[in-house]
Parts: sequence; C-alpha cells; structure tokens
Amino acid sequence: MIELPLLLYTYLVTETLAPFFASLLILTTILFLGRILPLFDFIINFGISLPDFIRLCAYMVPNLFLFAIPMASMLGVILCFTRMGNDNELIALKAAGIGLYRMLPAVVFFAVCTSLLTGYFSTTLIPSGTIAMKKLFFQLAKEKIDKGLQEKKFSDGLPDVVIYIDREDPDTGTWQGVYVADSRDSSNPLTIVAEKGYLVADMPNMLLTLQLDHGSIHQAKEERTQTIRFASYRINLSLQGPGMDDEEVARSASNNEMTQQEIRDYVKAHGRKSPASISRMIEYHLRLVLPGGCFILTILGLPLALRTRPGQRSIGVPLGLIIFICYYIMLTTVKSFSETSPLPVAFTMWLPNIIFGIVTLYILRFANLESTLSLIDFCLRIIHRAQSMLPRPGKKKNS
Repeated sequence: MIELPLLLYTYLVTETLAPFFASLLILTTILFLGRILPLFDFIINFGISLPDFIRLCAYMVPNLFLFAIPMASMLGVILCFTRMGNDNELIALKAAGIGLYRMLPAVVFFAVCTSLLTGYFSTTLIPSGTIAMKKLFFQLAKEKIDKGLQEKKFSDGLPDVVIYIDREDPDTGTWQGVYVADSRDSSNPLTIVAEKGYLVADMPNMLLTLQLDHGSIHQAKEERTQTIRFASYRINLSLQGPGMDDEEVARSASNNEMTQQEIRDYVKAHGRKSPASISRMIEYHLRLVLPGGCFILTILGLPLALRTRPGQRSIGVPLGLIIFICYYIMLTTVKSFSETSPLPVAFTMWLPNIIFGIVTLYILRFANLESTLSLIDFCLRIIHRAQSMLPRPGKKKNS
C-alpha cells in the first residue's frame, strides 16, 4: 500500500517532464527571438564576437524563463494527462479506485519544483543577469569608442557627439588638440576646442566622462555667437544599452538590478509612500507573485486535462492558454494599478493569485466529483465548435 502511491507519483512526474521540457524549449525559443530581434542593430553596429553574443544570450535567459517556466509547467501537466486520457490510462486508474485527489500529490510536487525554479530565477538570477548585461553593453560601447578615437580622424562611436584628436600620448593616453562637436541638443549645438583631454569610465553609473582642459566653447544661435573659455570642462556621455533611452525603461532596469534585500533596505530608508519605493515594492512582490502563479496554474492544468474524453481533440491546451493569457493580463493590470492605488502594494499585487487560487480550488472540487461547471462547459462548447471547423488530417479521396 505504501509502494503503490510512490510508484504512481513517480510515473506521473516522469511522464510530465517530457512535455514540460518540450514546451519550455519552444516557448523559450519564441521569447528569445522576440527579444533578440530589436538587438540586431546593436549587435551589428558594435561587431559583437561569438563569445560576447553567447554571454548576451545567457544573460537574457533568466528573464525569458520567468515567463516560459510557468507556462511550460501548466502545459506539461495538461499534455501529460491528456495523453494518458487518450491512451485510456486514466480510465484504468479510475477503475483501480485512483481518483483525482490520489493523483494530485504528484502534480503538487511538480508544481512546487517549477515554482521554486521560477522563484530562483526571479529573485536571484535576474538581478545578476541584468547587472552583467549592463556591464557587457558598457564594455562593448567603450571598446567601440576607444577603437574609433584615432589621431587625426573624426570618431563615429558616440551618437550625436563627434570627437577629433590631433595627437595622443602613448604613455598616458592623454589627448592633445581636441575638437568636439556636441549636437545632442539639436536646438543648441556646441563646438568645443581644448588643448588636452581624456576619457574617464564610470561603470556603476554607465557614464563616460570626457575631461577637457584649457579650451573654449563656441555656440551659434540665430545671428549671435557666444564663446566661453574654461580651464576645466566635463561632458558626461551616458552609455545605456539598446532600449534603455526611455526614462521609465531605465527606472525598470534599475529595479531589476536590485536584490530583494536591497529593495527592503531602500524602502526602509526612504519610506513606503515615495514613488520610487512603490515602484521597487511592485518589483519586489512581482518576483514572488510569479512563482506563486506558476504553482496555481500548474495545479489548474490537472482538471483542465481531465475534461478531455478519449477520441476527442484536446481542449485542455487551448483552454489553458486562454487562462494563462487572462492571468498575465490581470497581473499587468494590477501592476499598473498599484502605482497609484491607495491599497497596499502587497494586497494589490497578490490579488490575481488569490482569485486564481480560489477558482482552482473550485474547479478541482467539481472535477473530483465529475460534475460540470456551466461557465467552463460554455467555453468548452466554443472551443469544440472552433475545432470542428478545422480540417482533420485524413486520407485523400481518389478522384
């Protein structure tokens, strides 16, 4: 009696692994292609080598897995039990007195494993990967600028900034005879001439500082010209990665770089009511909500798969995808609502999990009793009707 449940649970978990890994591979590939396409211009312009490209892909994986693992976990359970239903294995288990609740511990164990894996990616690997990717972008940009800064040539490594160097000291790296055309502000372009200059890299702030000594700034606006002489002048050149120009995106990236402990320390030091603290608390709870959602959606995959009857098309997969999309739409909505909501951030962010958790328990209860839910049956009728309109594979008729 003790060995039978263990054997059953081992069989169910191992049968779930194959569709889980297949779904994870497909979903990760789709998400990766969507994420890498906007970076093609960056990759080509900076001439990224194969090792750096592999590093870039590795740093992107945690963000991809954060969404791919929950979806693959749910699909793995649905595909596993759908296959067992089509092969009449579920009927055999029911004939042996093994109902839904007897099979549930195996699914719970699998859901716990995938949830912990999702939590590890969200709380540990994503902050580390974001920082590493930021450093890689900075390193590649600086290398391109360094290569473009040559004696008696105009550089093209910086957007809207052109630098000309007359001579470079090979020992100190200091430039002699520096010309700078700064057109970042199109309505107020500047021309700077200096006797000496050099670059200073600030990795934590992703800044390159152009230090100029003993020169002048020339500004021409309409019919007036202005000349300002200086002994020392600095130009800060921000080197953000692709897609990091927008202030909101940059703030989001900053939140992604912080660990859970760093977020707690920041909120404790600055108070919970400040906009920056609220933004960080949303990120803090989002990293915990997604693993919880992974657990709930994985459990929900079991009763969805049991709705399929032998010989029928699988309705668990399309129904699961619809529920998965609804979950993420709700999560995105509450994330935006939390920024201005008077309610506590924790309650608002966990609201989708609370709702879907109650729905999952409700559906599990009816699935165990083999009863029907009018709402689910309505959705199933729509899916069956749509599937019946699709052509079925078969033999071609002889004309």
